[in-house]
Amino acid sequence: MPSFVWGRDPQEAFEEPYEYDGQAQFAREAETLFARLYRLLNDDSHSFTIDDRTADKAIWLLAMDTLDSLRDCLSALARKNHRVAGKLFRDVRETMDLAAYFAGDDPKARSSLKRWYLNEVIAHSEYRDYVERTQGEAEKEDLKRHYSSLSHFTHRTYRVILAGYLRARGDRLAHDGSAELYRENPEHTLVLPQTISAYYAALSNVTLEFLAVLPVLGLVTSEAIREAFANSVESEFVPRRFMPARWLAERMRESSGKSGPSS
Repeated sequence: MPSFVWGRDPQEAFEEPYEYDGQAQFAREAETLFARLYRLLNDDSHSFTIDDRTADKAIWLLAMDTLDSLRDCLSALARKNHRVAGKLFRDVRETMDLAAYFAGDDPKARSSLKRWYLNEVIAHSEYRDYVERTQGEAEKEDLKRHYSSLSHFTHRTYRVILAGYLRARGDRLAHDGSAELYRENPEHTLVLPQTISAYYAALSNVTLEFLAVLPVLGLVTSEAIREAFANSVESEFVPRRFMPARWLAERMRESSGKSGPSS
């Protein structure tokens, strides 16, 4: 049974950060999954020459690049380097969307593909316009909101940067890699567990999005994805140490309502 971190809400993970064993299980499963995905994508069925200018080649290259970014995210979080991982989240989504854009049967997408092979930058707004043309305004706005939330990591908003600081004596901000906090071992960092917990949850979600889009792009069958995931997760489930605070509050409210005094 897979780790409960798969599909976990990053905000809930931030609020309940001490599930170290569950996070460790997720990290092991994700590492195994990424290795399996690499073998699926980098096999002989995806073979292209340097002179190819096809959509299939572009989609494959972008998928491989996305997988590399996911692996880099996982490696960074294992080192507690949340800054690197956070900056890669938007990169993952951008690359996946560009592949989906090139996969669509759209005249503007074909024109953008030619420009991409000429080393031009294809703005994400072009994909959002494509989504509006093919799926409607509501889908475009949903995508825009999701993309905006990931942009906070890249554009280094206040809260994102603050996640890398601790509250020291006298409410002074202390960088989580500050050597003076670790005189015995200056190479150690003391990253807030809330930050790592939330970032692991975010990685799980972008990974699941990647798994969902691969069959749509025609790179891997849905059955192959299901098999890769099933063979990557561990048979022994690591249970949660704590129940989410929100869940407990809801149960308490329900219990209070049932056992309260009758009128």
